[in-house]
Amino acid sequence: MTCTLPQIILQCRILFRIVDAVVIQRGSQPRRSAVARPALSATRGLDIVDFLAAFPTRDFTLSEIVRATGINPASCHAVLNALADRGYVARAPGQKAFRLGPVLIAAGDAALRAHPLVALAREAASELAADLDIPVMMSAAVGDDIVGIIAVADSRGRMPGLRTGERRPLVPPLGAPFVAWDDEEAIAAWLAKGNDSGSEAEAVQRASLDLIRQRGFQVALRGAGAPRLGPEIGDMARGREAPRYRDHMVGLISGLGTIPMPEEIEPEARYDIVLIAAPLFDRAGACAFNLCLTDFPAPLSGREVLACAERLQAACLNVMQADRA
Repeated sequence: MTCTLPQIILQCRILFRIVDAVVIQRGSQPRRSAVARPALSATRGLDIVDFLAAFPTRDFTLSEIVRATGINPASCHAVLNALADRGYVARAPGQKAFRLGPVLIAAGDAALRAHPLVALAREAASELAADLDIPVMMSAAVGDDIVGIIAVADSRGRMPGLRTGERRPLVPPLGAPFVAWDDEEAIAAWLAKGNDSGSEAEAVQRASLDLIRQRGFQVALRGAGAPRLGPEIGDMARGREAPRYRDHMVGLISGLGTIPMPEEIEPEARYDIVLIAAPLFDRAGACAFNLCLTDFPAPLSGREVLACAERLQAACLNVMQADRA
């Protein structure tokens, strides 16, 4: 079973948490205060791995990694050397640059076996992409980010907009299919991250969350911001602005305002769809992932939209039932 970058990173995060635990046990601080402030070496190592995973086809110099992560040069150099010595990052041949290391491949395979829901969802995503001939992705909400977990191309080779291993800030209007199932405290915290907190836009965001809960899925229409956001993301994905990637993304996403959603889906009307997303709940009942149909090549009739949403929901239900079995 072949692993993907997010599963690799997940296992790497587990390993770094073990490092945190060792530091806490050996330190002189009480356990409670130590837990609130994790070991800097572990945090810095995760920041480096996350950044390299977002751009897996590129090598990065020390100065580029410093600029992207905000780690001071001396500490960054020390952490990179430690990661390289253990195989978690690799030095590019003949260059003073770094990439993800081969040891993470084995760690990723182990992580995939530890998370059967992800393996089941990957099979479902491949089936959806083949049946509907559109790109399919799965994402997870991790802290303040949305992370691409699975990305499957259509028959023309078109990939989803969110690449495997890529992170996007979990700020309005992004993340609604995750936040819709949260409690009021989490919803308020998400809304507070937006530029229009407390304004009319917040009421629109709340209405969107209500609509997602009522339907059980999100239907996102192509808005005015989509054409501008797409090329910018593409440029950064190719590495042109990689070290400043997150700063660019926060600014672009915050400027989107709201993502339009149809209040009613009329069978004969035409809809220019960007995304249809449905939740995957873990065994504790939390919305752990979203499975998404993306990048529709042409507008769909309302009947086609509902058929795609029904097919997606059925796939999610099958994945969750198989995971619980």
